[in-house]
Amino acid sequence: MGLIIKNYEGAHKMISVAMTTYNGADYVATQLRSILNQSVEVDEVVIFDDCSSDDTAGVVSKVEDSRVKFIRNPENVGYIQNFYNAIEACTGDFIFLADQDDVWEFDKVEKTMEVMKEYKCEAVCTNFSLIDKNGSELKTTEQFVPNRFFIELEKKNERIIDLSFDYLILGNIVQGATYCISKKTRELYLKIDNRTLYHDHQLLLIASKIGKVCFFNEKLIRYRIHENNTIGFGTKTNIFGLKRLKFPKIEPSMVTFLKQLNRVSKVQHYFYYILYYYLRIPSIKNIIKTLK
Repeated sequence: MGLIIKNYEGAHKMISVAMTTYNGADYVATQLRSILNQSVEVDEVVIFDDCSSDDTAGVVSKVEDSRVKFIRNPENVGYIQNFYNAIEACTGDFIFLADQDDVWEFDKVEKTMEVMKEYKCEAVCTNFSLIDKNGSELKTTEQFVPNRFFIELEKKNERIIDLSFDYLILGNIVQGATYCISKKTRELYLKIDNRTLYHDHQLLLIASKIGKVCFFNEKLIRYRIHENNTIGFGTKTNIFGLKRLKFPKIEPSMVTFLKQLNRVSKVQHYFYYILYYYLRIPSIKNIIKTLK
């Protein structure tokens, strides 16, 4: 039984972990041990496997813990859909996201929940360290290119940073494997049901739309860099790295998501966001930066 977290009014709250796997046999046991042996225990770890061809299922089955729930998709559905399935299956009031190959620090859950409670957040994301395939610390790597947010973070050295919708709309800036989201954020995410925009970017946008999102500047996971990463931080959208494009023939994934979000929860300054993602006009981006 997991250690019980109290919410702002004192009622009991339960903690879930949503993890996806694909050919993760080499690292998933180490990651699971780090999750299951937290200073504040989690109540369930929901794992959706996307038709791994290695022994991921066998490795997970050897982790004898009733909190682990392993589900194998009948067919390969891809990264975005697989995380959707895992999040949908979670029953907790707080949901942590986890990659198959990272390592959680011993007090990740405890410290994240303290921030969720203190700042009344709908989502919290954190800083992270880098490790190689053997678990050794990395300082720099060609596969990891810090975006502007992390470059400026090193100069400021702030503990808590508020991430607004207007800031996050310009790009996905934080590693999704560090997230903790509220049940309310999860419910709206499932209602929107978008399968084109990365799930982690969707979740932060939703959370910042309905409440507060905090970046906690403490390294609470060890993010593993290796040749078989399903998706790397360096491949995510750089917040200020978008190029100006001609009017696209295919609707951008962000536009599709914004339309869906606006239907279920009205988005302020909706027109500016849509226009920017269609045209990538720098002057519109500057307007967005000043929006309140």
